[in-house]
Amino acid sequence: MTLTPDKADRADHADDLVGALGERPEDTLSFVRRLRDHLAEGVVPAWSHELPASLNWEMVCHLPPPSGTGDDADRWRRRFRIGLCYYRQGPGFIQVKDLREEPVTLLLDDPSVVDVFVRCLEPTSLRLLSADEAAAAEALLNERLLLRLGDFVVTLPYRMKRWPIPAYAV
Repeated sequence: MTLTPDKADRADHADDLVGALGERPEDTLSFVRRLRDHLAEGVVPAWSHELPASLNWEMVCHLPPPSGTGDDADRWRRRFRIGLCYYRQGPGFIQVKDLREEPVTLLLDDPSVVDVFVRCLEPTSLRLLSADEAAAAEALLNERLLLRLGDFVVTLPYRMKRWPIPAYAV
């Protein structure tokens, strides 16, 4: 598995990223989900798009940046690297390592928090959450592990399935 695919691989994956980034909150979060899931598979897709004002690049700087122009895109490209914000999952718990700002390692072991973290791997409307789930989502939002746009949220860390080489870099 390579974390920097060759040009043919990039072209294949870039096509499925083209979407409605910025048109509706759920579309933007679906786009973020696809970037996150590609990275979890070890693919750093090339993509270019005008960043919507609603998308805070600092929240998603752990995901592959756009190749477009603009100050935010430039800052995102300079900040991006593998291993900035990822999770590992075990039986009944999730461990998150977040290096986007201050280095933080979190252990999520409350069943409702783990359930909401996993549920929000797909963009989810906050209106569909129970009171307990909404409280868990709020805790995850406070830790910057969910991205909220409008009434929708999506889990930000990508799943580290295999350690990159060299592993000490993570």
